[in-house]
Amino acid sequence: MKNPHTKHRVVCSFTDREWTGRPDDGAGALFGKLSVVGLALCFLLMLLIPGLRDVSAVVLFVAMFATTFTALSILARSSRERAFLQGVTASVNEVLHELSVGSGAQLGADDLRLLLVTGKTRPLSVNGVAGLELKVIRNTSPKPSKHPKPIMKPITTTYVVLAATPPDYGVESFDRLLEAVTADPGASPRS
Repeated sequence: MKNPHTKHRVVCSFTDREWTGRPDDGAGALFGKLSVVGLALCFLLMLLIPGLRDVSAVVLFVAMFATTFTALSILARSSRERAFLQGVTASVNEVLHELSVGSGAQLGADDLRLLLVTGKTRPLSVNGVAGLELKVIRNTSPKPSKHPKPIMKPITTTYVVLAATPPDYGVESFDRLLEAVTADPGASPRS
């Protein structure tokens, strides 16, 4: 008996620039840069406001300035990533709705986020036929080897795919399932 091979259909893909799952990544460096900007701003304001000429007032101003704008930046990035993840969830749910009649296969944004973070698969059944699963595949671009210091960091592309694996016992209806999963979405079904 030959080994069953898995076929994939990409539901959607995105890069780590669109969604990282870590909106607070780089917050320490941002806080440091904003501290320098806050200190420069405080020196300019010292000319107009004599109360800022005290060391404790300078430290308090710089800390409040950097903390406030770092928090706002993280909240904005988090909101943007949440909206992007909801869009990805909607496109995945659209494909899942096409494949199955029941709404039990639908994903929530938290379910998809868990799937993306852990990398686990989610088994699906189409009209009672098993062998279909939703999974995440990550592909990282190779690092440039010419330069000792890379100019830009490698880009990770994440694919949300439907994987179809035929069962060992071979079922005729599985062939129709595999055809439905791997067929071009714009193609008309065969009679």
